[in-house]
Amino acid sequence: MWDRRASAYHSCVDIAETHERQLRPSKPSLADALLALGLTAIVWLQLALPRFAISGELPREFGPRPPHFFAFRHFAPSPWTYVLVAACFLPLVFRRRYPLIVLGAATAAAALYRLLPLPPTLTWLAPLIALYTVGTLYSRVQLAVAAIATAAITLVVSLPPFGTSFWISELVRVTALLATAALLGDATRNWRAYLVEAERRAREAEHTREEEARRRVDDERLRIARELHDITAHSLSVIAVQSGMAEHVIDNDPEQARRALGTIRQISRSALGELRSVIGVLREADEKPEAPLAPAPSLLRLDELKRPLVDAGLAVNVELAGEVASLPSMVDASAYRIVQEALTNAMRHAGATRVDVGIRIAGDAVHVEVTDDGRGASEEPEALEARGHGITGMRERALALGGELEAGPGLEGGFTVSARLPLNGADTAQAEKSREGSS
Repeated sequence: MWDRRASAYHSCVDIAETHERQLRPSKPSLADALLALGLTAIVWLQLALPRFAISGELPREFGPRPPHFFAFRHFAPSPWTYVLVAACFLPLVFRRRYPLIVLGAATAAAALYRLLPLPPTLTWLAPLIALYTVGTLYSRVQLAVAAIATAAITLVVSLPPFGTSFWISELVRVTALLATAALLGDATRNWRAYLVEAERRAREAEHTREEEARRRVDDERLRIARELHDITAHSLSVIAVQSGMAEHVIDNDPEQARRALGTIRQISRSALGELRSVIGVLREADEKPEAPLAPAPSLLRLDELKRPLVDAGLAVNVELAGEVASLPSMVDASAYRIVQEALTNAMRHAGATRVDVGIRIAGDAVHVEVTDDGRGASEEPEALEARGHGITGMRERALALGGELEAGPGLEGGFTVSARLPLNGADTAQAEKSREGSS
């Protein structure tokens, strides 16, 4: 929990620092220059007006005189008055490059203007704009310190003598103006940080979607490659053995050669049907697929699987214990493909004369074991997997269901493939596919 909180904090800090760098241009912006020059020109124009509301005294005939009041009278500003006004506003040109320095300069110039016997103007806007800028670029703690310092200087030079009602109203007015500027700056900073964070999350979501799409493409490519390998490897191996036998006995035993050619024809048609089924699914990915052209792989078709191997001279003994009809389709098909690949390897690579296939459906898993009496493997299982795709494909099928598969030389010679396929692994894999499809 603390790691997640620390990570979120550091992420927010990084976003704030990045946002602050983005908002601090390397050169004064045109908008800031126009703002500073425009405010300076407006106050200069205000100074040039013939009459001002300045503090003064009522004539004696008006009776008792209050300590403070406003009366109109003529005021002729000196050149230094215009210079002081410019000192208040012109630093705003650099308000986003050096916000704290500009805030200090604007506050000092505005305070000096307030201390001198000069007519009231809009110079009080300068520290407010500078304080707002600090709020958009710094943290709340730094903003609070800057706001308190600005308020202290401004109140010292702005408040009338203590004890008058005007003192309270001036305190509330100055404090409210500075607080409003600071809060607006903080709100602007939070809003901009939110926009930056939303943009970052959108980019991450887009990147995640792209990664997920690539992963799905890779998984689908791997699945298709596995299916094509299982179909073609087994069928072509049987065709190669049967055609070799037909070539060898065609002169001495034409009847056996004819049976071998018939087996070749049957296996070819079956392989073509399965290939058409796979290619049809690929072609109609965006449309409603038609009914499959070939029956789905199932342990119920083991007799069809072993018949051409028996015709080729390989003794295949199959022992099936359990109810196949109750198996999930994914587990049933994966077990069939593992047996198919194991038989193909025994015929192609092991030089075996006998293969024993044991399938036991018990409890929450299907146990498959295929053992041959061939010459075994002279290489480590890792080297065999690197040299071909058969063992790799079988292991991938088992792992996809949450199971396991072992392949290697048997204790009494030959080669053994042993797999365990959990029944609930099919539900997990199907749920994963459903989630991927819905997303």
